[in-house]
Amino acid sequence: MIDPRLFTVERLLATFLDHESGNRDKWRRFAEIVPGYIPPFPSPDTQPTLVIRYGESFLRYSKGPRQGFFWDMYGDDFYTAELALVALLQAPVPPFICKRSEWERWLQEEEVKKAVSK
Repeated sequence: MIDPRLFTVERLLATFLDHESGNRDKWRRFAEIVPGYIPPFPSPDTQPTLVIRYGESFLRYSKGPRQGFFWDMYGDDFYTAELALVALLQAPVPPFICKRSEWERWLQEEEVKKAVSK
């Protein structure tokens, strides 16, 4: 049995989000797991959901012939933060990730980290 006292939440998330696949998956740090999300202009019977958002896109899962995760303007309900984290780890890179603004945000964060560590 694995002793949960061996882990801290911060180190476990850092391992999953930063180091699992090297630098190519740094984008995952900027994804948001949003509990209690209500879409704009909800109908009266709309219930809050737990979604994964990156920028203006939301993670969804296709059950059709091309099964898998993809980014869309609507998000699926992942029910719990744990299931959302597992889905995020399987998600593809968002198609708009290479925008200059995204890379500049990464570079700024790296500069802040270096300044704090000195």
